Amino acid sequence: MGLFDKLLKSWKEPDFPPTPKWKPNLSIDINLIYEKAKYYTGNKLQFAIFQNGTVAFFSNRVNNIEDSAKSSLDRIYKSHPDFKPMTMDDGNYLIEYSQPAFTIVFKEDIEKHWAYIDTNHQDGICRAEVLMNAQGQHNVFDKVGKI
Repeated sequence: MGLFDKLLKSWKEPDFPPTPKWKPNLSIDINLIYEKAKYYTGNKLQFAIFQNGTVAFFSNRVNNIEDSAKSSLDRIYKSHPDFKPMTMDDGNYLIEYSQPAFTIVFKEDIEKHWAYIDTNHQDGICRAEVLMNAQGQHNVFDKVGKI
């Protein structure tokens, strides 16, 4: 089977593009995300917050923030997963993406839901997706990777 045939077959898969089994189910505090996004960006960048808490930010002022934010998220979604978790000075984690966007994972949520995160973190991986850690291991995550 050639590459074209494989691509055609994958497009016919019922879950193409593949989506992870996990869906966000924690309540999102948009006001808290807003306050922390202002703090983490030094209150100097324009940003938009999506309903599940992802924050797209802009180094230069944009006129149509909704379209610009959706475009950033679309580029993240359509590219190879590339993200960098960082521990912030307040104990929260900021997950930075390859495009100008991030997600905040609150320390309190990690502590409250650690058993769930530890047990179900692999459900966030799509079918046939391979994520490599800094040691080159496939789909093996330390605590920060699971977060």
